[in-house]
Amino acid sequence: MSNYFSTTHTMNWTTRQSAFLTLLAMFFGLGMIFILAYQVNSSYRFEIQKANTETDHQAQAITNQINNSLREIELVLSDISDRISSEDIASAERGEIRNKEIQNLLLDKLVKIHQANNIALVSSNSSINHRALDLPGSGQLINHDYFQIIRNNPYHESIYSRLSSNQHNTGIIVARRVETAKAEFAGLIVASISREYFEQLLSTISLGQHGNIQLIDQEQNIIAQYPANAISPPLDNAIIQNLISGKETAALINQSQTAQSVSSYHSIKDTPFLIVASSSSLDYLLRWRKNTLYYLYGGSTLLIMALLMCYFFWRSHRLTQNLQKKEKHLNASEARFRQMIETSPVAIVLARTPDYFITYINHQAAELFNQTQAGALSQRVFELYKTKLNFIEQVEKIQSGQTQQNIEVMLQQKGGQPFWGSLSMSISESAQSSTLMIGISDITARKQLEAELQHRATIDSLSGLFNRSYFTDRANHEIARAKRNQQPLIVIMLDIDHFKRINDSWGHDIGDKAIQSLAELCKSTLRDIDLIGRIGGEEFAILLPETALEQGYPVAERLRQRIEAQRINLPNEQILQFTASIGMALLSSDDQKIDSILKRADQALYQAKNNGRNQTVIYSQISKQGKA
Repeated sequence: MSNYFSTTHTMNWTTRQSAFLTLLAMFFGLGMIFILAYQVNSSYRFEIQKANTETDHQAQAITNQINNSLREIELVLSDISDRISSEDIASAERGEIRNKEIQNLLLDKLVKIHQANNIALVSSNSSINHRALDLPGSGQLINHDYFQIIRNNPYHESIYSRLSSNQHNTGIIVARRVETAKAEFAGLIVASISREYFEQLLSTISLGQHGNIQLIDQEQNIIAQYPANAISPPLDNAIIQNLISGKETAALINQSQTAQSVSSYHSIKDTPFLIVASSSSLDYLLRWRKNTLYYLYGGSTLLIMALLMCYFFWRSHRLTQNLQKKEKHLNASEARFRQMIETSPVAIVLARTPDYFITYINHQAAELFNQTQAGALSQRVFELYKTKLNFIEQVEKIQSGQTQQNIEVMLQQKGGQPFWGSLSMSISESAQSSTLMIGISDITARKQLEAELQHRATIDSLSGLFNRSYFTDRANHEIARAKRNQQPLIVIMLDIDHFKRINDSWGHDIGDKAIQSLAELCKSTLRDIDLIGRIGGEEFAILLPETALEQGYPVAERLRQRIEAQRINLPNEQILQFTASIGMALLSSDDQKIDSILKRADQALYQAKNNGRNQTVIYSQISKQGKA
């Protein structure tokens, strides 16, 4: 009987335990279904939010690029308006010389703004009188009716518009209004930007295989889009009108219809143009759909295994003990990690986003910025930069997915003392917050060394003038520019007379003083645009750009006379006086490099030496004497 009760008691306990485990498995299964549904929903909302953020960032980035391009063009047009008169705009017949000057000016400015494909001067009757390039189909730039509105509206100095509809290539124009001295409309300075430029710019933005980005005007006409044949969602007219009227600066909409898409609208400041970026759910939900299938497969597997997992419940206490041990190890690891940061030779700064308040700064960083660790916690990161704009640009690049490593930037200590730093930046994101991490190394000494090496590579240490190598390189550029613009140019070779006698009689230190004195005379006599180089012991070379013989010869003579009149006070109340011989050569049509001109100038210098020194000889005069 005793055994029976004992057996019965055991069976009753086993049945209750089985029922309890079964009920526990059911609750576990229901919990897994709930967690699975919650996870799918959370991941869906996360992907939508991520698509919203990325689309808006992409639209903002391309808007900033276009805005900067337009502002750069405005500055160039403003510079052109300062260099031309209303008569230049009003007439295409300003004389061959003036027309050439105007075209050269427009060409030079066009080179500086790669985003524009032409610059033109448009008269008050809408005719193009001057242009940088004669491109096919560059007749009418602005619609006639819109031109009349511009003409009658003196309050708009900068004008933006689509190219005239009859143009072969669509695009936009940036124009600057020009008025006469009587405040009457004289015409426009117009820079045209082709559709190809905007399509190339838009192509740098990645919105997925089915996404697209458009540049439109206030009438919803498409100026450029990428991909070119993309089918975009319908535009929201209300948002566009709010952006044009200035009620909003940007808007983000999520169209959760049968064809889901996320669209971001951004207006380009002070222009009638907008950027519309759209991402398709076929792209940003692709990973979510795949993950959802994985969740379903995994959830089904977990539900099947639920009963089997009950077998392992009894091990929970042991697992808890293991977790406690791991937590201790984790705390120890965290302490070691903090110690590593504190003892790291690299300055490290941590800040929270988006307000960029400093949350941690190690000892090395505090010393680098000449402040205490506690005092730095009341500052924002950009206060460590010499220029706040540098910090903003780096953060924008990080947020757009670009890496920022070993960036050289100017920083400042607490007292405002600037120094150079090599900086690496990254953002660590979690579900609750994101942290900006910056590592900094002081490279001030290296930058100073680089500047010193650059100085030594280009400047002659004794005279302070360009050395032979750098003078030759700069002179070749000037020769190419002179030939391109058909301008005159003169090269002068100058040599100190009897320099060896000075060294032998007075010593090399006095000879060095003579060279330094001559270098200072050259600097004070010649223009800022003239190139001066020491190409030998006592030999100097001078390049006078945009200078003909009738202007260059008096300059050479004035320099020779100043050298002759120069007096250098020496010890023991002695005075050093010396002269110089000069040879001149003009740029010819056959010259491609400085070497051939220097050779002719050297021959002229040799002739000056033979003629008795202390004189200026022109190479062309030697040629004429030889023919005679």
